[in-house]
Amino acid sequence: MGKHDHIGLTLDEAMAGWVGVGHTDPVDGRMAGQVRGTRLEMRSHITIASLTRFIEQPDHAGTLEGTITFGPLGTDMPARDGVFNVFVVDPRTGERQMIYETRFTSAAGRHYFLHGVKHIADDPGSDVVEDMTTLFTTLYEGDDSRGRVYGAGQLFFSLADVPALLAALKVTGQTWFGQALAAKVAFLSFAFGAVRDTYLADLNPLYDASYQNVILQGQARDAAGNPQPFFLVSGVHSPNFPWGDGGAFGDLLLLVGDPAARPRRFAITDRRLAGQTVDIAGGALDYDGPIFDLTDRPCMSFSEMHGASPPAPAGRVKLAVRFTATAHPLAPFPFRISSQVLDKLAYKVRETLRRLLPSERQFGFQIVPHTLSGISGPIVLQVGDGAETLTIDDTTAVGEAEDSTIRNVREPTLLYGYICAIRQAARAARVQFHTSTLRNEREYWGKDRIDALLGAVISHFASRELDIRPGGVTVTDLAEPAADGNRPPLFETLGAPLLQVDNDHFATAGFQRKIIAVKDPSGDTCLALEEAMDTVRREPIDCTRETVVASIRGDDKLAALDEALQSARFWESLDAGVAASGKTKQEFSVVIKPNFMFAYNRADHTTYTDPGLVDALVARLRAQGFSRIAVVEAQSTYGEYFTNRGVRDVAAYLGYAVDGSRGYDVVDLTTDRQVHRHFGPALGYHPVPVTWRDADFRISFAKNKTHSYAFYTLTIKNVYGALPLGNKLKEYHCDRGIYDTTVEYLAAYPVHFGIIDAWSSADGPFGIFADAEPNDTRTIIAGADLVAVDWVGASRMGLDPKISNYMKLAVRAFGKPRIRLVGDASLYRPWLNVPLSMSLLAHFGLDANHYFANLVYMSAAYMDETQFAVKSRSAFIRAVRAALRPIQEAVFLLPGGERTQANRALGRLLTWLGS
Repeated sequence: MGKHDHIGLTLDEAMAGWVGVGHTDPVDGRMAGQVRGTRLEMRSHITIASLTRFIEQPDHAGTLEGTITFGPLGTDMPARDGVFNVFVVDPRTGERQMIYETRFTSAAGRHYFLHGVKHIADDPGSDVVEDMTTLFTTLYEGDDSRGRVYGAGQLFFSLADVPALLAALKVTGQTWFGQALAAKVAFLSFAFGAVRDTYLADLNPLYDASYQNVILQGQARDAAGNPQPFFLVSGVHSPNFPWGDGGAFGDLLLLVGDPAARPRRFAITDRRLAGQTVDIAGGALDYDGPIFDLTDRPCMSFSEMHGASPPAPAGRVKLAVRFTATAHPLAPFPFRISSQVLDKLAYKVRETLRRLLPSERQFGFQIVPHTLSGISGPIVLQVGDGAETLTIDDTTAVGEAEDSTIRNVREPTLLYGYICAIRQAARAARVQFHTSTLRNEREYWGKDRIDALLGAVISHFASRELDIRPGGVTVTDLAEPAADGNRPPLFETLGAPLLQVDNDHFATAGFQRKIIAVKDPSGDTCLALEEAMDTVRREPIDCTRETVVASIRGDDKLAALDEALQSARFWESLDAGVAASGKTKQEFSVVIKPNFMFAYNRADHTTYTDPGLVDALVARLRAQGFSRIAVVEAQSTYGEYFTNRGVRDVAAYLGYAVDGSRGYDVVDLTTDRQVHRHFGPALGYHPVPVTWRDADFRISFAKNKTHSYAFYTLTIKNVYGALPLGNKLKEYHCDRGIYDTTVEYLAAYPVHFGIIDAWSSADGPFGIFADAEPNDTRTIIAGADLVAVDWVGASRMGLDPKISNYMKLAVRAFGKPRIRLVGDASLYRPWLNVPLSMSLLAHFGLDANHYFANLVYMSAAYMDETQFAVKSRSAFIRAVRAALRPIQEAVFLLPGGERTQANRALGRLLTWLGS
């Protein structure tokens, strides 16, 4: 049996219900129609011309004929120009739908348009039957949905008609009995797969997806015959690609002109791209629809394209590209068996399943690469007032395509990187594919460790290179050394992406498609498609603002600080503050709030903001003419247990200049002159230090640490440290709460800029207290919006930022702006987060009773006692502290910075857990 290219299907369906004339809501219209007796019956004859195209193309389209009977308009009115789409993705919501659309003419000769939709979505409860049998219907005056709404209602399909529907399912085309039966089975399998993937996703540990992707490069000639280089990417990615979270998209990315100069850039992405056809076997790439001109803005996201005010001009593009696709042997991932016989067998199994049971897949990625030749066709661009037609030169154009099916486990979540470079001169392509796991729930230690181990295994078995030439494909294992002992060379990325589209509508992570320049292992400079997964969600939440966050990694911390400040527009923010204040720079006051009052030993640099970085910031401020600069902190609960815990005492011990010799004053916000004001229900009538209140520009300079309560402590949590009352355990943890109080304080006295010292970071369950084996993260993060800065910082820890109540409340109060990230967005490795159970214990155990919490902290708190002596004279407390000393010395450094054997062992264990 061949494929179903020449085979079609027809089926008959009858639905009836009620439509309320004058109503626009289908449910209200149905109830009104029942009362008035305005019943509508629709008998549909649906034709699927090509079963292959119907199953494989995302519109899943057929034609619809039949009759409509509706009392107010007429009886047995013929339906014409009808379209039927089954299990298509709704571009607005991502949910599957069945769509019925047709025109008809009333007995009075007036034209009407019927639009009906069945919503195929897994809502709470068992609603599959209701979804599959209820058609939400709207009638419009005229020939399409732009007309005035005439009425709305609901039509219903009776389950008693299922046998008749199946009996009426007929196969068209020249077929014999076996082919006809196979076609019916394929159609029913397709329908079953869509229902299974929608309603049984939570019960099924596997998911299925597919994609078709085309990459073209060559010359196209304009109307005058002048050649212009082009690079074109277009793909269709089915629901559940690539993580099984229901996501889908179709896209088009186009470069026209010299990529080394200033090429024109165009792109569009949507959950379902209407007017798009990517048919590799059929040799067709078509699209007729909108596109954005990104010549002046080479990066744009899904949410921006479909927002109320897209930031780039829109135009249209029409292309009808034809080509010949030569399929190469199947390249299975993750487990390739080096046998041509088995590869051919796997390919036959894959194609048999696609033909007979399209709802089923082989396990893994089944990639079939293709070499494209004979590429021709027009690209018609209409941007602004003019239109331009480019005709592809079939003598220069080359291309690569992939037709892939996926069956994978939902956990661990897939993480992969992909680059496909076109080597135009050699008429070849090279694909490098790296696979691992996305450790997206790192607060669950056990799951995170399993994900890490599986990631290492998968990476070893599923990192491959495909060298695709007209004569065949060479597959190389990127994880294994070659015969000479060296690992195969990788692509070298050259410069920033030439064009980038961020698909930020996925629930799991962002999926990026980029056109980049690379140096191929052969030494050629090529254009390539790169696919990357982005764990930093950049789309806005309840906010229309946009902000820049710089995340700079390097080898020199001061250079990284300078680059972060420059990239995040710190100096522009400062100048805007000066202008708004009406003051001179000499009069303008700047306060810097570092994080150092939880430091226990100056040898453990992970527990406090680096004084060298603060000194550098102050020096740069003074060089710009600012002279009123204060470094501020407030006392912590440690002052209840140890001596010398005033802000100036701790600052001097850690290396801050309390004598003013480095151009700033050190201010203790607890002892600073204070005034009282009413903040809100959490803080109530509460003191505020004058230095904090009167500052013209506030900077939160946080330390990059995990936190046993809030999972992480960054610039927002650092503002909590500016609350002036010293006994924070009693005043805030137990009496007022630590979250709402901070957000109220921040709302009353906004912080204008945030910086995270992530040069040396503290992770693990004790990160807020100590980290004897610091993480060499070598990063500075900066930005003018604390929510955005912390969002990036938490994402790089591998956390959902909203796991912290600080972030939840801050987003609710201030919104999350769209993030323009400059620099490194990768996860810190190794990195170990606070387990969920520890946070719950801290909140509902320690903070439930101040007496109990105070006793625990007084007994367990550890300090360099050569500088900070224990205050308590209680024999009981001292005895408990002595008993806990072995545990303390396993977590903390000794007073001179030494480490015990237990400390080293624990450090190695925690590092292993986070690796």
